[in-house]
Amino acid sequence: MERFNQTWESKLSASQRKKKKRKKYPNVFFKNEIVKLFNNIEDPKLMIGTFLAFFCALRISELCELKWQDIDLENKRLKVVNGKNYKDGFVPISSICIQILKKWKLMNPEEEYFLPSDQNNKKHIQTCSLRKSYKLALKKAGLHIPTEKNSAGFQQYQYKFHTLRHSRCTHLLNNGVPIQKVQYFMRHDKIETTMTYTWILNTELNQMVEEVDKKTIHQEFLTDNTTIIQPTNNDPVEIARKRFAFGEISSREFKKIIEVLQTPFSV
Repeated sequence: MERFNQTWESKLSASQRKKKKRKKYPNVFFKNEIVKLFNNIEDPKLMIGTFLAFFCALRISELCELKWQDIDLENKRLKVVNGKNYKDGFVPISSICIQILKKWKLMNPEEEYFLPSDQNNKKHIQTCSLRKSYKLALKKAGLHIPTEKNSAGFQQYQYKFHTLRHSRCTHLLNNGVPIQKVQYFMRHDKIETTMTYTWILNTELNQMVEEVDKKTIHQEFLTDNTTIIQPTNNDPVEIARKRFAFGEISSREFKKIIEVLQTPFSV
């Protein structure tokens, strides 16, 4: 396998190798996108699956293989069995999910799996089937957005099923949950993985930028169809320099103004 990877990578062009090494940040759903998505899901099984995947930050394979015996509605937690890297883990279930999960249980009282399969030869829904239904919902919501092709030449899209997990992580961090707690919730091995999401929506940084702009740019400009410089002093040379810097006058006009200002008045 290692030899195959080395052979495959050796065939990549320089631009493809750079793209492969590029630091990428995960895409996330913000409020408008998540509302659009849920509004365009008609299949009850996809709806409840997407709902739980978001609130519990589940990977698609973890969701498909989830059994009712591993969902503890009384203590508000579920157990992920054989997750990524063959690890088990526990995830808290939000209170707002409990009643909905209880109703879903009543609709499927004899089922072993949370998302049973419609196929007789399968016990639970398959990842390919769930992904296909999810893709149709994205298309209907106008969220099936192509981005770039990967190094193997396959078209990539902005949002995937895994985007639900990314979005939950960002949502928790943005609402003040300590990063160590989010790491535990997401079941990340390294805190550096969790820290990746702090750059997606940095509220503190946004606020700092906003405050700087209010103190400086707002004082310098009056925006009413045209931009007007509000000088901080009455020096005509300084006023001319600012007008030239912001493109309000040409270099020829600027030179003429300076010449006039520097010409001594004759009495």
